[in-house]
Amino acid sequence: MTQSVNYSIHTGKRLMSLKQLNVKIPEQELRILEAFAEKTERTKTDIIREFIRSLQTKI
Repeated sequence: MTQSVNYSIHTGKRLMSLKQLNVKIPEQELRILEAFAEKTERTKTDIIREFIRSLQTKI
């Protein structure tokens, strides 16, 4: 069972409520994500958030 955790952060402009999402991915995909995160000096979370935001233009 996956449990959702709520967080709130202040972004300077507004208060944002955060939800936790647990995703199962193949090890090979995780290695790709980790390598990209290291190369770009960003967190895996930041990369995934950016990707999700990019989907808005495709809806």
